[in-house]
Amino acid sequence: MIAVAKFAAMHVVDSADAAAWETDPTVDVALPLAGPGAPLISEAAAVELAAVLGMSTQAGKAYLGDVVELRYRLKHVWARILDGSMLAWRARKMAQQTKSLDAEVAAWVDQQLGDRAHKVGPRQLERMIVDAAALFEPDLTAAVAESPEVADHRGVRVDTSQQALLWEGAEQASGAVPLGYVDAVLDLADALDLEQAVAAIAHSLLTDEAYADTYADALPEVRRSAALGVLARAYNSGSMESVPGRARVLELVIHTDTKEVAGTGMVRVANTRGLATIEQLSLWAQVPGTVVRPVVVVDLAEEIESFGYTPTRRQRRQAELLHQKCSFPHCNARATNCDLDHRVPFGNGGHTTTSNLTPLCRRHHRAKTHQGWTYRRLRSATYLWRSPHGYAYLVTPGGTVDVSADLDPPFVTAA
Repeated sequence: MIAVAKFAAMHVVDSADAAAWETDPTVDVALPLAGPGAPLISEAAAVELAAVLGMSTQAGKAYLGDVVELRYRLKHVWARILDGSMLAWRARKMAQQTKSLDAEVAAWVDQQLGDRAHKVGPRQLERMIVDAAALFEPDLTAAVAESPEVADHRGVRVDTSQQALLWEGAEQASGAVPLGYVDAVLDLADALDLEQAVAAIAHSLLTDEAYADTYADALPEVRRSAALGVLARAYNSGSMESVPGRARVLELVIHTDTKEVAGTGMVRVANTRGLATIEQLSLWAQVPGTVVRPVVVVDLAEEIESFGYTPTRRQRRQAELLHQKCSFPHCNARATNCDLDHRVPFGNGGHTTTSNLTPLCRRHHRAKTHQGWTYRRLRSATYLWRSPHGYAYLVTPGGTVDVSADLDPPFVTAA
């Protein structure tokens, strides 16, 4: 953290650059990573730091922001970082909760808690920060709490990109079950309504003829998770009053080259990016309101070429299935949301072909085009990247490996 603080101090960017970037994308962006009054940091520097730390750019920016918050706005806590009495995770926890505070409030919180923040648990620390901020300006705190413009932290994230293994017990066969993950923060009244609906539907799964056999022996939490699916399908199928219907669609990818899943009894579901058994697909297809849409895809090993600059829909689909995600080191942005970069620029003689098209999210596309990052293709979906300061990363479908020390001569140059 101390080293990162020194790094941040070396890459402070003037705020004028942020405005200039609106008309000139080659200008570095000034990132406000910490609270009011903290310096702005170069985006290009943050991108490379994240790669060196083995993090995604988003995670690296969050880490850098926490350090900047501590170094410049929480000086009493930072002193404990310097003398070794404060654990890093505790300091970061505090920084994450003070970034939204005005500079004077953050300084007050730091002064009140700096001498004891290293001795309390995370929840107690959170309460102490809220209490200290409230004591600093009690009238303002009360007004903000009653204001309709108070910051709204509600949100829902549904992740269908992951897959998990469920082990059913030693006496039973185990297997892979495709799962989706839901994380939500709701208004309390909405949360109570959702809880009531989920509890009622979960109980009905034991008595409804359509579900009783499937969920008779299921754990309560399993039935509760299934209840969310029942609730969603009721909305999507239009069976709820005054609700327009929309079918639940599962895209089944069919490859002309089926080596990946041949003989496994598995199929790939495109809009979840996961594998499922034929039996699971059959069960899904029997649920009312479900549509299984076959998506015929060209051979992923085929070299497809078009003569214009813009890739065809067929090329984009192929690139998305080949790469699955952004091809920049440690980035997990879905390929479906990425630009297709011409590795050899089209204006420099590069062609719009399978081997010259690489999915890059917009941030990392800009890093490659304007911030000194370079890469070369080793084989399909495998790339060797070089950072502006000479660090090297091997990006494969399985992840990112720092290979700076393995190259001869090494990429890394003296600072």
